[in-house]
Amino acid sequence: MISAGIVRGALLILLAVVLVLGLLIVGNRLVRRHRERRRERIAAPVRGSLLQLLCAEEDEQTELLNRLAETDRRTWAALEPTLTALLGKVAGGARTALVRLYELRGAAVDAVADLSSRSAARRGRAAQVLGQLSHRPAAPSLCRLLADHDPEVRLAATRALGRCGGPEAVSYLLEALHGPRAVPPAAVTRALVSLGPEAQRSVATGLEHPQPLARAVAIEVLGATGVVSRTSEIARALREDPQIEVRVKAARALGRLGMPEGLEPLLAAVRPGQPVALRMVGAGALGTLGAVAATGPLAELLGDPDRHVAATAARALLQIGPEGRAELQAAADDSGGPAAAQARAVLAESAVGAARDDVRAEVAL
Repeated sequence: MISAGIVRGALLILLAVVLVLGLLIVGNRLVRRHRERRRERIAAPVRGSLLQLLCAEEDEQTELLNRLAETDRRTWAALEPTLTALLGKVAGGARTALVRLYELRGAAVDAVADLSSRSAARRGRAAQVLGQLSHRPAAPSLCRLLADHDPEVRLAATRALGRCGGPEAVSYLLEALHGPRAVPPAAVTRALVSLGPEAQRSVATGLEHPQPLARAVAIEVLGATGVVSRTSEIARALREDPQIEVRVKAARALGRLGMPEGLEPLLAAVRPGQPVALRMVGAGALGTLGAVAATGPLAELLGDPDRHVAATAARALLQIGPEGRAELQAAADDSGGPAAAQARAVLAESAVGAARDDVRAEVAL
């Protein structure tokens, strides 16, 4: 048996560890608060000029810009976190003024140099600044940071490339989806969408990527950005891709693109025997597509053994319009069965939503 002395000793050690950890946490907070207050104190003399700059007319900005650009390094370092935050929040003339301030200060050049810093915090902050400045020359260096050992730096570089990258960044972003230093797919998708129309051709090359995740992301981006010229390729992915994740993304994209070419592949995707996840997304996509020709097949799904597929089909019928609502009403008027119950539930849900909208409209008046 363990003696009482050993137990007491272990408890004392545990209490000592807890106490030390508590002191470390409190100490860290105090140090951080001290640094923030010190930074605010140093930046205080120029904050008024910064506020004037943001509110000034263009012809009144020159003197203020010169004054702020000539501040000493210590004051600029204290003010920069505020500038970085403002860059992500303001627009129009205020944003233009901040960009000019960074240019006069040479901060973009300094930020590019900081991308090679040993400090992960400095690399991440530099990437953030360059993205907010839309500093296109930094794109190659940011592409290299997609493989940084620090995950926060990789995320910062991904977001920055969405703002300052071009078609040449697409392949790097798609490759960043894989490996031990992968970037989350959602971040890559947002960056690729933000690159705009000039990158669409490069994104489309991802449809042939050997990695299924890259194909799935490429399809999602093409669907989200409305690249209707790639409808046939996305339809082929829905029919033929070996990975269910890619086929699901293709089904959703075809609904968003809204082209007639998407109808037949989507009808095939909802047939019995297909994976449930694909049938659900396919049914929803048929509703988004809005093709009247899908009314009959969707009505047949109201009695599907999988209730999720049936519920999605019922809501898709509502999206189609009067023809779909008529099918729902006919099913609801039936004497019974799962199809009738599903149709009644969705019609009731629609009626409640319509009544709520009416009340809100009356309140607004």
